[in-house]
Amino acid sequence: MSLTGELKEFAFRLGLADIGTAPVSRYAEAPSGHKPGDYLPGAKSVITFAYRLNEGPLRNLPATRNQYNVEFNAVNQILLNCAHQLARFLEERGYESVAFGPEADIGDYSRLKGDFSHKHSAVLCGLGKFGVNNLLLHPRYRARIRLASVVTTAELDYTAPAAEAICDTCLECVRICPSGALNNWEGNYHPERGWVINKEKCAHYMFVTHAGKRCGLCIHACLRS
Repeated sequence: MSLTGELKEFAFRLGLADIGTAPVSRYAEAPSGHKPGDYLPGAKSVITFAYRLNEGPLRNLPATRNQYNVEFNAVNQILLNCAHQLARFLEERGYESVAFGPEADIGDYSRLKGDFSHKHSAVLCGLGKFGVNNLLLHPRYRARIRLASVVTTAELDYTAPAAEAICDTCLECVRICPSGALNNWEGNYHPERGWVINKEKCAHYMFVTHAGKRCGLCIHACLRS
């Protein structure tokens, strides 16, 4: 079995829902300071992977906001561990690797931005496309996933990007957003590049109005019965 095959087999044993790979050449348009090679000189590959959120806390929002936050935090911890384990898997085979957890870095909550964009990477790794809600939509789980990544010096077999958009622009996420952060989507949204939502409104609603509790309504809107 190839290294890529062994890596994916290990990833699914960890409970991940999906995993994709891309060469660093696909990240040429990433902003300066946020490219794979900025964190790992000699990087050749990026691995981005998804863990599925349970449906109950999302489908019953906003009544289950507290329970959704439990789910959100639990999945983040699982992804942190998986990122560490996948990086360790590669380093034990002689390939230097750097893991990126699912959450924004300390001090970055106000701008909802981390060192590395898992959503953009997921598109490049073939896991899906952006929706109007600016979340990664997976062909099976839609927005009901969270993501993390590993940058590595290993050369892997690469996943082709998804061929078609997944979002059907029903705009339920725009209608349900309590902060109005998605209102300016028209003319700005792109299924491969996403778009810049009003992050200040989104962050203020979560971290001020709800004292740090995550909202989740844009994911709730994207569930399919």
